[in-house]
Amino acid sequence: MLWHLSGASPKTGPSRELFNGSREYVSVEEAFIPKDQRVSRELVPEDHKAPLDFQEVFGNDHPVELEIGIGKGLFITHAGMHFPESNFIGIEIRRKYLNKARERVEKRPLANVRLICGEAFSFMEEYIPDASLAAIHVYFPDPWPKKRHHKRRLFDPTFMKETFRALVPGGHLLIATDHAGYWEHIQEVLQHQEYLIPSERLPEPPGKEEDLTNFEAKYKKEGRAIYRTGYRKPTEAP
Repeated sequence: MLWHLSGASPKTGPSRELFNGSREYVSVEEAFIPKDQRVSRELVPEDHKAPLDFQEVFGNDHPVELEIGIGKGLFITHAGMHFPESNFIGIEIRRKYLNKARERVEKRPLANVRLICGEAFSFMEEYIPDASLAAIHVYFPDPWPKKRHHKRRLFDPTFMKETFRALVPGGHLLIATDHAGYWEHIQEVLQHQEYLIPSERLPEPPGKEEDLTNFEAKYKKEGRAIYRTGYRKPTEAP
């Protein structure tokens, strides 16, 4: 299961829960697992040495991607289904959404997804190893539009430095938002950082006929513009 940071303040500590889906990969078309047969493996981060050993968490050495602010879990579920040779961690600070995402994931036998309810930045700092993530997905984070709340926004120089630390060389940061004001803020942060470089890869749904997230589906129906960008960590140190 994945995790997503919806623009929350990094002052709150990470969650104590790490949830896993079921065992086997199945195609999107296959039937859901009966409720009484679903598997939920819970891992407590404190039970593991920090940073996490992804080999221990997933039982393999496949590439690991992180989604910050997973909402109801549409993207991470589809990503886990379409890309069984990759592992996905999703974080969501709001319990009610995390519960919906967890139910969505556990309907399908996905061994390559983990979910966490908690604050993303603190979790990254403590539990994500250096140069360990193939991608970080941040889709429709909370824009915190009121000026007095701007300090709670996810994107700032500190987050960019942490992203650089966590990504593997060549790893991607993929971003989407519908909020024009927050988009301008994100662009300003990206233009004034020296860690990542622009990438041709942009956010896209795992499947051709799917929406990126529930928010994207909603905003497309409303006719809102969707802003997307992609950056990557250089393969060689500057």
